[in-house]
Amino acid sequence: MSQRSYSNERYRKGANIGSTRKSAAKAKPVRKQGSVEVTKSVKSKKKDEIEKDWSGLPTSPEIKKWRTVWWVLLLSGLAAIAASWAIPEIRDNERLVSVVSIVVLAVSLAAILIDVVVIRKLRKELIAKAEKKPSPKQEAHAAAEQGDSGAQQGKHDPKDAS
Repeated sequence: MSQRSYSNERYRKGANIGSTRKSAAKAKPVRKQGSVEVTKSVKSKKKDEIEKDWSGLPTSPEIKKWRTVWWVLLLSGLAAIAASWAIPEIRDNERLVSVVSIVVLAVSLAAILIDVVVIRKLRKELIAKAEKKPSPKQEAHAAAEQGDSGAQQGKHDPKDAS
């Protein structure tokens, strides 16, 4: 709370009645008794708005599908590693250990390729599509410029009319 300054007239003993500050509650807008305000849900989104994932990057159903494939590949590689450690027959057989290693390597590379090539390409396309869409103000400005340039092209120079 701020300190009241004696130099301010409204806080002096001899101040005129009614010159003091009104409460903040009286400054609030008044609504009629019994009226209900209808507010839109916070979760409802505009149709044009791009959905974002937990990291804040734009996403789409196709990106989600590929991300699911990516997770399945990574987790299957981890499951193969866990199986090779948990099952003693696999640990003792060098050939099986090398097969599991090759499978884990292949699955991991496939997951990396999906992330780097497929998902990033789809995300870049989504971002480019969102950036190309101008705002209503930009559309109005562009239309006004087009109208001005069209009007200037229609004018004739009197010197050229000869």
